[in-house]
Amino acid sequence: MSEFLNNSLTLLGQIPSEPTPFTPVVLLFQIFILLSSIWVGIDSSKIELKKYKSGISYGPIVITILCLALWIVAFPWYLVVRAKIKDGKAELKQA
Repeated sequence: MSEFLNNSLTLLGQIPSEPTPFTPVVLLFQIFILLSSIWVGIDSSKIELKKYKSGISYGPIVITILCLALWIVAFPWYLVVRAKIKDGKAELKQA
């Protein structure tokens, strides 16, 4: 019975039949995520992101960690907010 269950779960994708191969593409993508997240931290410090009203108005360290953890959401969001700041359309926080 356990062999049947194991085969069923493998077919459903729950238990991989073999370990996922480590490919150069995966490594390149991980390096890209790391470098782009570090760039976000440095750039957010330069443009003073904390001064603007935004859902991601955090310090450089926090925004870098956020990008590392949730890159697929945080990186594009940062790019949109950055474009608004560069265009002068971003609203400043009240003092």
